[in-house]
Amino acid sequence: MSLLTQIFTQGSIDVQSLRDIKPPLEVTQSLLFYFIGGAVVLGIIAVSVFLYIRKRRQTLPVSPVEEENDVPMPHEIAYEQLAAIETSDWLKRGDMEIYHTQISYILREYICGRYQIPALELTTTALLHAMRRSQIGVPYVERVQQLLTNCDRVKFASYRPELSEATARIADARWIVDETKIGAP
Repeated sequence: MSLLTQIFTQGSIDVQSLRDIKPPLEVTQSLLFYFIGGAVVLGIIAVSVFLYIRKRRQTLPVSPVEEENDVPMPHEIAYEQLAAIETSDWLKRGDMEIYHTQISYILREYICGRYQIPALELTTTALLHAMRRSQIGVPYVERVQQLLTNCDRVKFASYRPELSEATARIADARWIVDETKIGAP
């Protein structure tokens, strides 16, 4: 039976069978529940803020002046590393390549820390150009060029310097650090 035939066969609508819509339910509102809920939320927020501020105070440095003094200057680091090379036994064993590689690395690291030139990432030629652009004195650039060129010869061209020549590399590196360190005349 189709829907249309069902509608026609029902006949007339009885007035008593239709009822009015029920009214909405009345809910009694207690303000006590809202006060308690609000107090709990405010308490959670207050505790969170208190803990955040307390943690932040603990992580802040006590004195920025003390922290600056703890960080060694680039020339101090270079002096320590050069002293470590002098006490190593690379020269005694004849490991000239390692010896010169370390001297070159220390000097490049010093230049990077002192002049903010990415010396560890540059070739010797590019480093010298960057030093000239940074207005570093010509005698210092020439001395760095001489030292790095000699180190490169040992590292890449299989040049074997004499012991006295190898020890002079440390003296050259120290001279460069002495003359260019912060506070040098």
